[in-house]
Parts: sequence; structure tokens; C-alpha cells
Amino acid sequence: MLIQTSSRTGEPELHFYKLASDLASHERVLLLDPQMSSGGAALMAVRVLLDHGVAEHRIVFVTYMAGKMGVNRLMTVYPDIKVVASRLTDDHEVRWVEQRYLGC
Repeated sequence: MLIQTSSRTGEPELHFYKLASDLASHERVLLLDPQMSSGGAALMAVRVLLDHGVAEHRIVFVTYMAGKMGVNRLMTVYPDIKVVASRLTDDHEVRWVEQRYLGC
């Protein structure tokens, strides 16, 4: 999936997705994102998976760095998913992955 935040609206936009036809039958579905701030893109990604038949309890969201607000938001809306984060940060920390690798 390619979900990017719109520079005009600040809202996540789904630009592309391609999922396996039997995805709903998988025991676990890993949703990977290097950084999560507000959780908007993660919420949209989980919604796409749910809309394609993946059970909420089978989704594992994995991230290197996540803002506390984003994790709380994601787990409040979808309490049955698992979240694995190696580092929890303040909500307004600089998104270094984007700066270093994407130049923004």
C-alpha cells in the first residue's frame, strides 16, 4: 500500500494498493511502517485490510518509531490489533527517516 499525507489537507490519501487474493486466510498480516506520528495513515491501512476481509485480531502493526498519541489513537480505534514499536516518542519529534532518506 502507498498512503501519503496530503500537503494540502494534512489527511492521509491512499494512492495505490495491491493485496494477495488469499490475504484474508493468512494467520497473521504484518503491516510495516518505519515511523508513525498521528496514526492517520496507519488507521487507513488497517481499514483497507479490514475491507479486504482480514480479521482485526490477525493484523500486527510493526514500526520502528511511533508517537504516543498515534499509538493510542490506533489502539483505541482498533483494540484487537497488535502493535510492535521499538521506540515510543513525543508526538512532535522530527521524522528523521523522511529527512534522511526522502529529503523532506
